[in-house]
Amino acid sequence: MGSTDDIMHEFVKKELKRLYPSVDGWQIRQARTTGKEQGFVVSRRILGKTEGAHILVSFDRIVSPTTMETLAAMSRSDPISGLAAPKKILVVPKNTQLPSVPGDVTVLPMQSFAWEEKELVWLKRRAQMSEKAASAKSS
Repeated sequence: MGSTDDIMHEFVKKELKRLYPSVDGWQIRQARTTGKEQGFVVSRRILGKTEGAHILVSFDRIVSPTTMETLAAMSRSDPISGLAAPKKILVVPKNTQLPSVPGDVTVLPMQSFAWEEKELVWLKRRAQMSEKAASAKSS
């Protein structure tokens, strides 16, 4: 039986597949990371050029310098063949506080999760519950 973290990371993998579809030549693989964050490497070769990025997923409410060091270490230890300076991307729930994110890191907010005050919420589940409540009132 999987943990809650495994399920949450499955949603992130689906989002990455949507952003980097294999039909467009993108390959997504899991990266070596230390700590609780999960990392991925996306890359493709198109028209003689290599494109790619190191992606770190964090569910923390506040991004810490340690998280940014994990992304930097992942980028150093897992190079993308044929690409000297791949992009660095941090995937976080919506409303995450980002005080430690440097300017060279792209932040992608998740479509599935968000922080509401100090609670991490699953947005799809919240929308489903709202729809059920609205339909129950109209019945």
